[in-house]
Amino acid sequence: MSYDWLAPARSQFLRLSMRLPHAILVQSEPGLGKHTLANEMVASLLCDDPTSVDSMLRACGTCKNCTMFVSGNHPDFHYISSERFVESTDSPLVAYAERYLEAPEKRGKRKPRKIISVDQIRALIDSFNLSNHSARYKVALIEPTDAMNINASNALLKLLEEPNPDSVLILVCNDSSHLPMTIRSRCILLNVDPPAPEQAVSWLNSQGISESSAQKALAICGGAPLTALAYAHSKEVAQFENLLESLLAILQEGVGPVETREQLLKLQSSAVLLSWLQMVVNWLIGAAQERAYPGLAPWQAYSRTFTKLSRRLDKTKLVALFQLYDELLLIKKQDLDIVNPGLLLDKWLITYSRLL
Repeated sequence: MSYDWLAPARSQFLRLSMRLPHAILVQSEPGLGKHTLANEMVASLLCDDPTSVDSMLRACGTCKNCTMFVSGNHPDFHYISSERFVESTDSPLVAYAERYLEAPEKRGKRKPRKIISVDQIRALIDSFNLSNHSARYKVALIEPTDAMNINASNALLKLLEEPNPDSVLILVCNDSSHLPMTIRSRCILLNVDPPAPEQAVSWLNSQGISESSAQKALAICGGAPLTALAYAHSKEVAQFENLLESLLAILQEGVGPVETREQLLKLQSSAVLLSWLQMVVNWLIGAAQERAYPGLAPWQAYSRTFTKLSRRLDKTKLVALFQLYDELLLIKKQDLDIVNPGLLLDKWLITYSRLL
């Protein structure tokens, strides 16, 4: 599927390909198609005869290297990822990941690991020390790069500081600020920006989503079209409205935070709930400040419930809202696999009730 909003990033890669750097860091929020972009980049680097079409470097799709890449057995392509990411993605590159993961029979019944280990990076270094088989470049794709533990990051520096000839590293992550500066400083950044709201709505319309549903879905996912498409076909929009109504009920009807927490945990995973709460508080800050937006403010897609909620607040509550926002940031930094998210949510809702 073609994503028109990737055009600026594709053009930047075309320019980079004329004097190819050793390492490229692809960064964007989830739902903007950075994985698709990375796959296109890998295919063009492995291809025998890539061509420039519409300011984009495209693989021919028919040469021997293209055929091997698509079949999942190209010897010059290396894919590094975590067990958890591999299990959660439908990427066609997953077949390549198994080469660097612990064999399923050795994992037993333990949970999939969410880190990229130092052993995986060391194995990649060994592979990169070998000669190319048939492609112009040895290419490694590491995603999500911010899943590397500190030892893996330090090991990767060896490839970044002493690059092998005819090799390219493509690193993919949601937020490059989570990577060590030693990694970031040795890569060329390729940022994927979200499309303009009108372009995102138009694309969602082309996928059969009504304008109203498109605007609501885009509002709660930061304008990311692919996430919005998934939301529009599921219960997320209705769940988000329930979240707003629950927050309103605490202030308007005196509903208890503990009761609210039980309702919220039935709506979504803890991670998604925290992101939604963070967004709502940010909207409330914007509304209280009467912040100007080009076009519609994001919360206007939920004007009925949000207006009732925001009317209960004004500029005198800004300090409290900023405190609530900061507390959400601290909660999100914790490992929700270890800490009980229900207790954290309890504490935050009590603070919300007390301050507002």
